[in-house]
Amino acid sequence: MGFVEFLFETKKGKTVMGIIYGWGGAIVIIGALFKIMHWPGSSFFLIAGLGIEAAIFAISAFEPPHMDLDWTLVYPELAGMDEGHGHGGHSISNKPVTEQLDDMLSEAKIGPELIESLGQGLRSLSDNANKLSQISDASVATNDYTDSLKNASTKVSDLADTYAQASQALTGLSDAAQSGSSTGEELQKMASTLEALNKSYEVQLTGSQQQAETMTAMYEGINTLMTNLSDSVEDTKRYKENISELSVNLSKLNTVYGNMLTAMSVPAGA
Repeated sequence: MGFVEFLFETKKGKTVMGIIYGWGGAIVIIGALFKIMHWPGSSFFLIAGLGIEAAIFAISAFEPPHMDLDWTLVYPELAGMDEGHGHGGHSISNKPVTEQLDDMLSEAKIGPELIESLGQGLRSLSDNANKLSQISDASVATNDYTDSLKNASTKVSDLADTYAQASQALTGLSDAAQSGSSTGEELQKMASTLEALNKSYEVQLTGSQQQAETMTAMYEGINTLMTNLSDSVEDTKRYKENISELSVNLSKLNTVYGNMLTAMSVPAGA
């Protein structure tokens, strides 16, 4: 037995050839990798791999052709088949393709009714597929609607919390308003007194710039006090505490202005 017969006709030889094929290809790939990456030693691996592959292909040239096995020994029904015969030894018909197709349909009992029924079934399948697509779109829209409802529910919950906080604040303001009802009456009296004083100033002290500036400053102080009262409940409480002191000062001021009016009303020759 020669070397070529050993490599291609024995089990050990075929195993050796498989190993040579595998390792030769691996060395070629490694050499190509080294060459691409410009690593040292790339030329050696590439030359070695290509040399081994060349030797393998040279040896493969002596590989004997595969034996054409006689399958009729295993499958007797294959006997008598050649290029001019079909399965089972029957000759291939020379009829046109359309006639052969008609014969096949006739043998399979496939008539126009069955074909029409098949067409209707396919059309129905297409319609159902379109409906499924519409159902899928509706499902997506339903999911979007559900997400919108969840977001709306969250916002409504936040709004309810805001309303609760506002209700508590209004309750505090209501309590402060009730506690300051008497203060409002005193403020009304004070406003009436100020209105009377203003009229007296217009009649008696029209030309007095100093008195006008004093009244302007007093009105600005009162307006500032009223603004602070409306802005904060705490300011209202502090304002309530200062009302008593302000009332006393106003009483003293009324007394002073009364004395001034009395003095101004006395005739000059008296």
